Amino acid sequence: MRLVKGFTPNWFTAGMGTGIVALDAYLLPAGPRWLQTAGTGLWFLNMALVAVLLVLMGLRAATDPQGVKNIFTHPMQSMFFGAIPMAMTTVVNGFFDMGPHFFGASAYHVGSVLWVVNALIALGSVFIIPFLMFISHDHDLSRMTAVWLMPIVPAEVVAASSGLMLPHLSNLALQQDVFIGTIVLWAFSVPMAFLLLGTLFLRLAVHKLPPRELAISTWITLGTLGTGIMGLMMVAKDGVLVFPHLAPSIAGAATLAALILWGLGIWWMVHSFLISGYYLWIRSLPFNLGWWGLTFPLGVFAGGTDLLYHALGTGIFHWASITFFVLLATFWVFVAAFTLRHLAELGQPSSASTHVDAEYQDDDEKVG
Repeated sequence: MRLVKGFTPNWFTAGMGTGIVALDAYLLPAGPRWLQTAGTGLWFLNMALVAVLLVLMGLRAATDPQGVKNIFTHPMQSMFFGAIPMAMTTVVNGFFDMGPHFFGASAYHVGSVLWVVNALIALGSVFIIPFLMFISHDHDLSRMTAVWLMPIVPAEVVAASSGLMLPHLSNLALQQDVFIGTIVLWAFSVPMAFLLLGTLFLRLAVHKLPPRELAISTWITLGTLGTGIMGLMMVAKDGVLVFPHLAPSIAGAATLAALILWGLGIWWMVHSFLISGYYLWIRSLPFNLGWWGLTFPLGVFAGGTDLLYHALGTGIFHWASITFFVLLATFWVFVAAFTLRHLAELGQPSSASTHVDAEYQDDDEKVG
């Protein structure tokens, strides 16, 4: 019961990070066969991990409904409800990429059902959490971090995932509806994320760097740009299936927009390195679950780079894909090892997440 009552949604970031490493390993352009095998094994591991996390979240909702309600009103922990659909997306995508080899055509059906459920959860995150920010949360510009992106990004993550499902749908009318819905989901997220990125730039310029406990959060900026790229490239690929007469225009516009997002992502990546390096060199960085922010955002940016390589075939994206994956794998090994060590030392998941809410310590009693 201590484990259940101490469980919070930020634990799903471990599923996000592990899942994206599995997918990137499997899909790395010209990757060796052993890496695909390792990615498949990691996908199965992550499927079990996400299932356990969902059970723990469900048990807490059933046994401690007031505690879950308090999470919704907490200005930090509520942001991580967006981690639930993003962690589930890494499982859903695996059913389309790796699942058919093990489960046959039924993998597409399972993936499609899970995608619909996941889309509903993502919609809840993208609408409910921002509304709670407007009416009940205690926020201030000086305390803003890239964590504000967490409830917004799931819509574009699910949108990008739909590109894998669309070719397996039964008829053209349904494909067209899903295609249009995908663009709407993308629009729920990416333009809103641009507003937040501009506000984050202002916050960093006026109020300087975030607290060191939240320094890693700047990496989240890569996530919204990476999944924005993936969504656009899926639109470019699937446009020929649903609107063949518009396919060249759709593909050209989507690819150009994806290139622009990729360039902006490089800018944020450089500054994320600089901010992390500054804290490591000057002030040190205490470990917390926020360190998983080094994995999923970089992983989806690497995935977007993979898709640009497949579309354009240029060497810069090939080598960038390999570089980003090596960096991602290194980060994952490092963060996973620290997470396991702290679990062993602290004995309960809630203790390992203490530092994540450091700047809201007065409210910690609300989340248990």
